[in-house]
Amino acid sequence: MSRRTIVRQCGIASVNCWLPGESMSAMNEPSLARRLCCGAAMGVADAVPGVSGGTIALIMGVYGALIRHLHLGMAVLRAPRQAESWRNLGRSLLFLAPLLCCLAVFLIMTTRLLVGSPPTVAGLSIAEADQLLADEAGWLLRRESAPLVYALFFGLVAASIPLPLARRRQQHWGHLLPFAGGAALAALVVLLPPSAGSIHPLALLIAGALAISVMLLPGISGSLLLLILGMYHPISEALNRLDLSILIWVMLGVGAGVLLIVPAIKSLLERAHDGTMACLAGLMMGSLLALWPWKSHYVPKQINEWGPMALQAPSGAWWWPLLAMLLGTLIILIVRGFEPRQESEVG
Repeated sequence: MSRRTIVRQCGIASVNCWLPGESMSAMNEPSLARRLCCGAAMGVADAVPGVSGGTIALIMGVYGALIRHLHLGMAVLRAPRQAESWRNLGRSLLFLAPLLCCLAVFLIMTTRLLVGSPPTVAGLSIAEADQLLADEAGWLLRRESAPLVYALFFGLVAASIPLPLARRRQQHWGHLLPFAGGAALAALVVLLPPSAGSIHPLALLIAGALAISVMLLPGISGSLLLLILGMYHPISEALNRLDLSILIWVMLGVGAGVLLIVPAIKSLLERAHDGTMACLAGLMMGSLLALWPWKSHYVPKQINEWGPMALQAPSGAWWWPLLAMLLGTLIILIVRGFEPRQESEVG
């Protein structure tokens, strides 16, 4: 039976619906241990601007099952009177609950490490702010630690670029166009001047919807989008404080984003699988600009006062960030070593 025949026979109501581009082994659900580890890794990744939780799920062999169960869970909205829809919702919740709970815990923990509760540095020079931030801010805001953290995730993302390319069914020069388009789009988004942001409920709703939409796509970082919108720090600080007046609106936006993007992902994978994979690889390539370790400063909230976080040439003890990049690459290679062998790779 051909792959296309299998896809056609996969009904929405079937828990074993097989996404195009996945091996038949993907129809075996990831174990609880794998889901917990994936949730933890996704929580860490989704807290870092420029790193995609969808990429982590793809690397760990959970992405297809994650999208499948999200899609199945939403079937109850389309057919609320069908008993099968509710049974599928229960199965999906059993699959998703451990992963999402672990994701939430590690997301909060990581934002506290990366951002923390930074002191106010408005009106200070960069040098004066660096001294204050060194004692109270998270790792991404401290000049001595930020290059190492950015370099680690630069290596993680760079080493992950071949992954979607390897999942194409056919190698074709025509895929250079979606690859270049994806890279250009990501670079454009990264280089856009960030806005001052707002905590108006409508802005939070839109930010949540956009962030979860891109978080579900391997290669695009929801946190990076929040950073561009000027919402990364307000939402991260709200997570640290568990400020429900902000988080409720963000979660409503997340729900709306899931309803919109999951069917779109499934449709793209079914109708233009190879082009989509090439575009995702390009998006990952373009997003590397956001993760360049050497910048003029590391405080996005001060862009209006200090200017953009301009990319700079390596300086100082440049070999430590380089080692961090190599460590990130090594982590991806190790994780890939545990990934189930795919049918598409073995013919």
